[in-house]
Amino acid sequence: MGHHTEPRPGHTPRGWNSRKVRAVLCLGIFAAPAAVGTMAYWTDEATIESGTFTAGTLDLTVGGTVADSNYLPGPGGTYEYSTLTIADLLPGESIARPFVVRNFGTTRFIYNGSVYTTNNALAASGTEGGLQVAIYAGGTPTNAATQTTGYRSGSCAGGNLLKNQEVSTSTSTVKVSPADISLAPGATQVHCVVVLLDLTAPNALQGARTQLIVKLDAKQVGAP
Repeated sequence: MGHHTEPRPGHTPRGWNSRKVRAVLCLGIFAAPAAVGTMAYWTDEATIESGTFTAGTLDLTVGGTVADSNYLPGPGGTYEYSTLTIADLLPGESIARPFVVRNFGTTRFIYNGSVYTTNNALAASGTEGGLQVAIYAGGTPTNAATQTTGYRSGSCAGGNLLKNQEVSTSTSTVKVSPADISLAPGATQVHCVVVLLDLTAPNALQGARTQLIVKLDAKQVGAP
């Protein structure tokens, strides 16, 4: 039998002391309080960027033919239509000329207009006739005779007559059309106009002169 020695009072064997220390250290690890700190939150972001927004344009232009119907681009202006003229007009004589309206913008519009004169020098008076204007949608202008041969005559072949009336200084005397005309972007509308001195024009109109004005107004579809 081996020799067993009891420990002395107050004396702890080395092996026991080590095990107790290790046990205390292990308990300290498991019993340590959780660490307190700031949590990290993940984030993300996204941006939606639209395409380009572009305002449309409403632009009525005019000219004597389809090829040159881009005069007066942008807002307003006056087109000097020099070939719409006749000198030494006699009662019953007339002249025919075309004019073209173009939608030079990017949106459909409707248009109409007024036909009047700058003064009443050739206006009708009472039962006696004066200057008269006929406006057609479409039509081909034809002119017969000359001032030399006598009795000049203008007409619009194949057009749809919109208005035929005496004109004066009043802007409401003659409208281009009884109803507004719709025109798509890039489209053109040919008009034919006949200017006539009435057969009943009195002697008092001899030598008188005036200027014809065709004022066109366009507005967007749906506008009052």
